[in-house]
Amino acid sequence: MSKTKIVGILNITPDSFFDGGKFDAFESAIAQTKKMIAEGADVIDIGAESTRPKAVPIGFDEEWKRLEKILPAVIFEIKNSSRKILTSIDSYHFETIKKAHGLGIDIINDVSGLVDEKIIKFIAEKNIATILMHNLAIHANPDLIINQHLNLTEEILNWARKKISDLEKKGVKKSQLIFDPGIGFAKNAEQSIRILKNIDAYRVLGLPLYIGHSKKSFLDALPIAGDRAQKTLEISKFLAGKNVEFLRVHDVKKNFVVVSRVFFDSPL
Repeated sequence: MSKTKIVGILNITPDSFFDGGKFDAFESAIAQTKKMIAEGADVIDIGAESTRPKAVPIGFDEEWKRLEKILPAVIFEIKNSSRKILTSIDSYHFETIKKAHGLGIDIINDVSGLVDEKIIKFIAEKNIATILMHNLAIHANPDLIINQHLNLTEEILNWARKKISDLEKKGVKKSQLIFDPGIGFAKNAEQSIRILKNIDAYRVLGLPLYIGHSKKSFLDALPIAGDRAQKTLEISKFLAGKNVEFLRVHDVKKNFVVVSRVFFDSPL
């Protein structure tokens, strides 16, 4: 049994749904990076554009303006830590991804579902680890969801199979990919919960699994006690028990403790 990896979220944004405006200044971003390193993050995912519902899209110029000074310093802190920690860029802009890779980013987290041919060609040429997320629109939109009369699992799996096949034809190796079913993206609360309950079904793809559930609104519909932070921990515990490889969270320390207990208590 391999330990689930904790992905710490670093939002360099003024408008993210949970921590917008908290870490978009140089000093606060570096302090939060150091904090997540100390708390046990295995990966730190850096993003400068909110994809919450009704967020205003920004272009590459604005995104890079937010990242230009902070990103190199964040990568430096991570690469010079005493542990091996990976870095991830949360972007769907080719120019941002190219620049971030030049600075040493390890993983591409493109929430668009890899729709830009330039990005596909780039990750194929550079052999970059990439998160393939199921999505129907870049920004979460409660009015655009998978048809509720369809088989949710099969819809997502069919999309993923086709996408993986197309990517392989364009030179992307399957071994580069990590699959994210896209909690909250093109799914309502009930559908997001169903994905989590049936997470084992996605093992058929033969890819590591990546889940971003932290403090999202679907948690309000989850019939367990507690606020969103507490429910996030319960889901993290459940997913760690299912050997999900990556959990993307805001509270690194609390999730690290929950996940560690699952593995330390396991007889395997």
